[in-house]
Amino acid sequence: MAFLGGYLEHRRKSPIGIQVLWRGWSNLRDLCQGWLLAQIYT
Repeated sequence: MAFLGGYLEHRRKSPIGIQVLWRGWSNLRDLCQGWLLAQIYT
């Protein structure tokens, strides 16, 4: 989730925030919806 939300791994000292997790969750949801749509229309 953090990677999808834009968390940079070179900043390991900084904690993962709720906004980063929320963006990651949103991006994952969009990817899943796109994959499902692709399955329907192929």
